[in-house]
Amino acid sequence: MLEAVDIILIHQLLGRYGHTIDHRRWDDFEALFVPDASIDYRGGTGVVERVGRDEIVEWFKSVNHPPAHHVTNIVVDETADPSGRVGVHSKFLAPFTREDHVPKRLYGGDYHDVVTKTDGGWKFVFKQCIPRWNVAIQVDDDAPEHRRTF
Repeated sequence: MLEAVDIILIHQLLGRYGHTIDHRRWDDFEALFVPDASIDYRGGTGVVERVGRDEIVEWFKSVNHPPAHHVTNIVVDETADPSGRVGVHSKFLAPFTREDHVPKRLYGGDYHDVVTKTDGGWKFVFKQCIPRWNVAIQVDDDAPEHRRTF
């Protein structure tokens, strides 16, 4: 059974994921993953699979990100597998509201993650992104940029 503090630290890991992408802090983002981590991201452009922290970071640097990443409804499996890995399931919401996002839209779905405790804290071993919905929205283009970030 996981300690309560570990569950909180896993929640922190998921929160840091969004914040580091939003602020383009790629060194901090890289530190969220174990060296041999893998991702499986699905979307309108197909499936993106990357293995290794360097490949993951390089792919994320190249993506046209929304201005904000929101992670919610986080559920941590309270028992680790024999290797110490823990499953985490959550929902995401990403508002695509920048000038170059056409059409403006809200995008969301599920994350399925596997995390492990390391000497440097909890890290992602595997991260899967499954889109579930995409809704076009109308944005006040005359609003200041900071008001269009949700």
